[in-house]
Amino acid sequence: MNFDSFSYNMPTKIVFGRDSSKNIDNFIKGRRTLLVTSKGFVARGLIDSILSNTDHIIKVVSNVKPQPELVDLEVIYNEIKEIDFELILAIGGGSVLDASKFLSVQNDKKKYHFVEDITKGEAPNQDYRLIPIISVPTTAGTGSEITPWATIWDMPKQKKYSLHLPDLFSEVAIYDPVLTLSVPKDITIQTGLDTLSHALESIWNKNANQITLSYSIKSAILIVDNLVLLSKNLNNLEYRENIMKACMYAGLAFSNTQTAIAHGMSYYITAHKGVVHGIACSFTLPMLIDNIIGKYGFIDCAIKEIFTELSSKKLRVILKELGISAEFKDYDMTDGEIEELKLSLQYNQRAGNSLVKI
Repeated sequence: MNFDSFSYNMPTKIVFGRDSSKNIDNFIKGRRTLLVTSKGFVARGLIDSILSNTDHIIKVVSNVKPQPELVDLEVIYNEIKEIDFELILAIGGGSVLDASKFLSVQNDKKKYHFVEDITKGEAPNQDYRLIPIISVPTTAGTGSEITPWATIWDMPKQKKYSLHLPDLFSEVAIYDPVLTLSVPKDITIQTGLDTLSHALESIWNKNANQITLSYSIKSAILIVDNLVLLSKNLNNLEYRENIMKACMYAGLAFSNTQTAIAHGMSYYITAHKGVVHGIACSFTLPMLIDNIIGKYGFIDCAIKEIFTELSSKKLRVILKELGISAEFKDYDMTDGEIEELKLSLQYNQRAGNSLVKI
């Protein structure tokens, strides 16, 4: 790897701090705002708090489902296209943030299929306009708030699409660790491991550079030092804050590198075996570490700095403490399915980013 020449881009304004979401009106700046969230956010009783901090929300969309699918997004898109909004306020987990990006893309006639075709790669990325987005993540994991793409699913066809536009960055990302306090243990672990995957995947990545490498290492160390502790003490705000910082650092890294082979494998595993994304993209990490050790000096240095040793042993211990298996067989993956998984990587862009080969 040649780190002597590189570029880095991050146009999103980042605001980090406890209760920072209470200042949301400072960033809305009087614009007519569509609030996009999920039923989970409403159930946690947080919607009223947000509404009390601004008078500019003209419509609330609260039916975004986990792993946003085209069939559901079509319904929402057609429901809101007649509303005259100037800004999207996305508050929720990665699914809400990804769905909001999809909803932000318009042509002059606001046709849903225009966006679907771009998402599927069946139309060029041109002649569109974007509604600005303020993203407020309520989980610490996906990093969607500071990346220019969105993961969209077509589950009946077992397909995953990536909506990727060069300017599909949030205008503002507000990180408020207080909003994560009510996240249950399973989601806390899943999103934390998703962050770890983002960080490590940005290290063994053909697009890595000095800036992304620094952010990746910072992120991974925070996960290693805090995720198990947080899983045992979910109300500890310091641990929550550290995990959210890890999510931010990982986002600052993979927003410029993209992810790599672990994510490439995860899409098959989620679509065919129903394994949730945060687990599907992370249980293979020890195997990938074993495969890359000794092949690149800068990767060896990074792994040793993160885990204090040049092996996958510490990560395997962490996964075990979190109740996560690192074995394919424990996810009902047969030898035949593993071969199909390998074949699915041949033309997978994320796998193509990877310095790790299987």
